[in-house]
Amino acid sequence: MVVVALASLMLLGTVINADAGAWTLERGQFWGKVTYFQQRTLEWYIGQGRSDLPGTRVRYDFAGEYASKAVFAEGFYGVSERLDLGLQIPYFDQSFINTTFTGPRTAAGLSDIRICAKFRLIEAPVLLTIKTGAKMPTGEFRNEDGLIPVGEGQWDFDLVAQLGRSWWPLPLYGNLDLGYRVRGKNGAIDRDPGDEWLLNAELGYNISRRWMLIGKYEMLRGDPALLFGEIKGEIKRISYLMPVLLYRFEEHTVVEVALRFSLNGRNFPAGRQWVLGISKVIGGAD
Repeated sequence: MVVVALASLMLLGTVINADAGAWTLERGQFWGKVTYFQQRTLEWYIGQGRSDLPGTRVRYDFAGEYASKAVFAEGFYGVSERLDLGLQIPYFDQSFINTTFTGPRTAAGLSDIRICAKFRLIEAPVLLTIKTGAKMPTGEFRNEDGLIPVGEGQWDFDLVAQLGRSWWPLPLYGNLDLGYRVRGKNGAIDRDPGDEWLLNAELGYNISRRWMLIGKYEMLRGDPALLFGEIKGEIKRISYLMPVLLYRFEEHTVVEVALRFSLNGRNFPAGRQWVLGISKVIGGAD
């Protein structure tokens, strides 16, 4: 029944992102995507040591302004009907300035590369896929006030449970990812960044054969960092709400536009991010 439902959804033009859900590719199929992010903000979510409560959204001190642009290139290959292997290569270009600086502080370059594998365990009554991944310290680590490091100089290891379901004959699907990230230590500066919990939820509805509307919720909750083996540092938290509009302009090519709103956080820039992406599926059965 699940196979029939999925086939019917594909006939209706339903688009299910291969990187964000329990669905896996066909054997020999490749899915690739390039995504562009842009943000400019005057606000952030504060941490400890301020007069306001941690997590309060405030303006940066001294008329500060944070700007960021990012490009993510990623792909998955279907080794079998159940197993996908993936790779993600990010690029960041960001800056932060306030009235006390002589010029903007900037960081640009390739960030840490991620590799991952997805294995679909169960098909009914819901899809259950286990996703594992690793982040390699390929980006440059720089500790600059107001900037998110392009690279963090340490390894990460992810374990994610992904649940997916279609509600055929309604042109509707849902997906939930719940994951835990083990974060390695940066030995060069004696800093343990603290492990993280990840939650991503999405609900997608086909408006027509070519148009789809998706609502996404994303959350990251980090443990306190540990400095020099004994000093507790700040925690990083952020959650987003993101409406997404997708358009399938040919059989296997999809364009998406989204607006990502921050809801709450700590030690993270606040505000909106514009997102534009294009993805394509190659190979597999027609």
